[in-house]
Amino acid sequence: MSDREGDHHDMPRPFAVVTGDRTLSERLFLLWDLAIIALVSLNLALILFDAMFAIGPLAGVFESAAPGVHGWYESSVHENFIAIDLVFVAIFVADVLAGWAIAIAQKRYYRWYFYPFARWYDVLGCIPVAGFRFLRVLRVITILVRLHRLGVIDIRNWAVYKTFMVYYDIVVEEISDRVVIKVLSGAQEELESGGQELSHRVVREVIQPRQQRLVNATSTHIENAIMAAYKANRDELQAYVANVVNRGVNNNSALRNLERVPMLGSFVTHALDDAITETVNNILDEAVDGLSSEDFDALVQNVTDSVVTRLLADDIGQNSELRDAVIEILDIVKEQVAVQRWREHFE
Repeated sequence: MSDREGDHHDMPRPFAVVTGDRTLSERLFLLWDLAIIALVSLNLALILFDAMFAIGPLAGVFESAAPGVHGWYESSVHENFIAIDLVFVAIFVADVLAGWAIAIAQKRYYRWYFYPFARWYDVLGCIPVAGFRFLRVLRVITILVRLHRLGVIDIRNWAVYKTFMVYYDIVVEEISDRVVIKVLSGAQEELESGGQELSHRVVREVIQPRQQRLVNATSTHIENAIMAAYKANRDELQAYVANVVNRGVNNNSALRNLERVPMLGSFVTHALDDAITETVNNILDEAVDGLSSEDFDALVQNVTDSVVTRLLADDIGQNSELRDAVIEILDIVKEQVAVQRWREHFE
């Protein structure tokens, strides 16, 4: 029935008889669903054919091609179309009522009277008016989806389904892109007008709750970047320090005078040069190794705290450079969102 399957396969049924992989009640529900699909398909085909039969030129072609069938259809079906359609309607009404009763028994909805609103297309499809009759096709679609969910069929391999999903994705992407662009444009307009609500919410709801994690991540990245750069260029840095110290020693008048001392002058000068170079290099090594210390983490913590405190006290809108940067970032995001990725399917 139209909605009796919904969740019935997950609901306990104490009187169900298991036969094979499915219970007897599940098999009966499945057969009823297939019967409803057949009846709805037959009814829609009859509605469509009768609508075409009512068109004079088409009826004339039909009569010339099969006069006997034309006469029988006109006298037996076309003239009694409303009565025949009411037979289908009676079956569909019984299906809706049965589905409603099962939904109440299984307590599927929060209130017992929610069923007609949840299955509005089934209810309106029972109205024997031309404008509502074609809603019955939605009943076929919902039953097919339910059968797919139960593993009876696999609609993903159907050409109709694949074609539908292509255009469905196009519609969803176009609508969602426009919504996102509209939201981003609103954020830009607020920043351009000097609004404070957005910037304050970003700081309070995004930055501040993640402050400690930002500190940890920042200190870790800085430490890793400096250590990697230092290790990769350690020899060059030490050679540079040696050259700087050597030039400093050579340019120092006191050391130049000391170098004139016989025998010991040159030795003392080179010893001082080497000692200063080694001391500076040791200081660099210790400074880089100290990046993983608690003191460095505390330093980054203080810097980050100061930045966040300043952001909380001020406003992005008051900082023109930061505001313009955020607006340009939003422009880039809008351009990226506006890319029509669905074109890739056709290209």
